[in-house]
Amino acid sequence: MAKKSKLSINGKNGGTVGTIIVIVALLIFGANWLLNQRGQALPDELTDAAEAVLEDSLGDIPVDIETATETKPVAEVESEPETAVSSNADQPISTTHTDTPWVDTDGDFDYYVLALSWQPAFCETKSQKPECRSQDNSRFDATNFVLHGLWPNQNDDPSHSFAYCEQPNNIINTDKDSDWCDLPELPLSAAVENDLNTFMPGAASCLDNHEWYKHGTCAGMSADAYFALSNGLVASFAQTEFNQYIASQIGSEVSRNDLLNRFEDEFGAGSDDYLSIRCSEVDGVNLLSEIRLALKKDLAELNDFSELFTEQNVSPQGNCPKQFVIDPVG
Repeated sequence: MAKKSKLSINGKNGGTVGTIIVIVALLIFGANWLLNQRGQALPDELTDAAEAVLEDSLGDIPVDIETATETKPVAEVESEPETAVSSNADQPISTTHTDTPWVDTDGDFDYYVLALSWQPAFCETKSQKPECRSQDNSRFDATNFVLHGLWPNQNDDPSHSFAYCEQPNNIINTDKDSDWCDLPELPLSAAVENDLNTFMPGAASCLDNHEWYKHGTCAGMSADAYFALSNGLVASFAQTEFNQYIASQIGSEVSRNDLLNRFEDEFGAGSDDYLSIRCSEVDGVNLLSEIRLALKKDLAELNDFSELFTEQNVSPQGNCPKQFVIDPVG
């Protein structure tokens, strides 16, 4: 603070002038207080002079104009919390309800099968589908496995007939006729739907409708939670060394045993029991088209696939020959 100026109010002009000076000092005092409410202040020289006047006027009573008018900076002023204006539909499902909205599932099943497609191979025989017409090398599905489906399964159901839980015949018949875009629209949040467009390219052909009404309805959770879980699993698997190895072999021929060994090296001895490798033959060439993973029912953290495999040995069956090709886009 600058050195205080002493402005006596008891000079030869008497009380009138002194009173005016005091009033001016008080006005300065009040103006400074108001400005402080806005996060501003008068110059120190002016407030120091006003403080000196008040000190002279009030005798031995000390006055500190800065302390008397002290207020919190604007950024620190407490205020009532703002009312949220965005709906849950504008937020990721993982943060609007709980970090893992799928863990409270009450579905009557024992384990999941996560089916992940290698989309370039799929598109070799489905080139007219919109997700295949738009595929290029810059898209996620050019170098990563993507979502085919997440299927709740029961141990005593070897034919995998567990499906269409509590669905009416018109829904079942529409789905079986592959009229998936005619099924009722799913109530997905914007964040989940946006992720699904990346992690399930088949959503362009309403594959998400099919997967929900046939399989998701048996999971014991909402459609939003079901696809939030599915998206999380795809995103997590994309970070694995196994996924990255497949991407590094695009255009090359690989061996079934090499892939199984690499999977076991990353996820532990015996983990390949939970992996199925599936192929499709196109023009006499065997292409890797899909992998399937057996996962436990109770899923929480999704960032470590070695912790997600089911305790039972329920390995889905594969059909790849000893050698096959990792197909590129196009």
